[in-house]
This record gives sequence, structure tokens and C-alpha cells, in this order.
Amino acid sequence: MGKAIQDLKKEHTAILNVLEITDHVLSSQLETDKKMLFGEQLVYFLKTFADQCHHGKEENYLFPVLEKLGIPKQGGPIGVMLIEHQMGREYLALISQAVIAADPVNFQLNANHYAILLRSHIEKENNVLFVMADRACSEAKQDELYKQFEQFEETVMGAGVHEKLHAMIHQWTEDYLSQGDGGVGTRFC
Repeated sequence: MGKAIQDLKKEHTAILNVLEITDHVLSSQLETDKKMLFGEQLVYFLKTFADQCHHGKEENYLFPVLEKLGIPKQGGPIGVMLIEHQMGREYLALISQAVIAADPVNFQLNANHYAILLRSHIEKENNVLFVMADRACSEAKQDELYKQFEQFEETVMGAGVHEKLHAMIHQWTEDYLSQGDGGVGTRFC
């Protein structure tokens, strides 16, 4: 597997871990104000890491390369992924509105819908699109994409933001998954 696809799959692992943490928080007996505080942090994480960073790499770099290599956008896997990215943004907006309104019911409802969408989306990318991409892209092209991903993180996200986001996941794992439940969380990164 090439370097660019490895990078995207590693980010998928981190996102899936955040969804696991979110499930745990939403099903816990944690006080509403603490759930809403987590919700604020979650919205920041998902908008920054999952959408701006991860989806940004796919939309700005990977997908255009795959189109040039003959993988169709319209009526093909890239088009499906783009539709799902937009659906995810709509759920994120609803989650954000619920958090701002301190509405735990709509926060939970939309966070659950988002998690279902994203898990399915990641499965399709990992098992269909990324397999196609790995076959279509040479090692040199993947190295070039990976360098573009790194530059994108620095210029669009800013220095140290990626590391800050991973630190948030580690902290959430400690705070929410390691408290008396045998550490059900999965380690990543």
C-alpha cells in the first residue's frame, strides 16, 4: 500500500476511535453539561480533522488524480464519496446547532446519524475506493500525493494543529474510555 493511502487510512482509524468515544459519551450517565462540553470539542475536532483536513486531502488531491487515471466521478465511487462528504457537513451543522442551543436530544440524535454515515463511508473508502486508488496510483504518485497532504496540513490547518487534534483523542480516551470500564478504547496513532 502506498504512502498516501496509508496516511488516509490512518486518519480513518483516528476518526473511528473518535466515533467510539462519542458512542461511549452519549450512552454514559455523564451529566448533560459535561456531554455538551464534549460536544463543543467534538464539533471542533470533526470540522477540523475529519472534514477540513481528511476530506480536504481527498477532495483537493486524491480525487482529481483518480479522475485523471480513469476512475469516474459521476456515477462512480468518487461521486458517492463527495455526496457523503456533503451529508456529513450537514450533520455537523446540526450537531453544532444542538450544542450551541444546549440541546442534548438533538446533539445525540445527529451525532448518532453522523456516526452511522461516517462508519459506512469509511468502510466504502477503505474497501473499495482506496483499493482502486492503490492499484491506479504508482508509488511515485502516492509519494507525491503524500507530500501534498503534508503541505496541505501545514498551510491550511497550521503548524501543530494535527498533533493537537491527536492529543485531544488521547485525552478523550483517558477521560471517557479508561474510567472503570476496563479501558474499552482502542489505541491508535
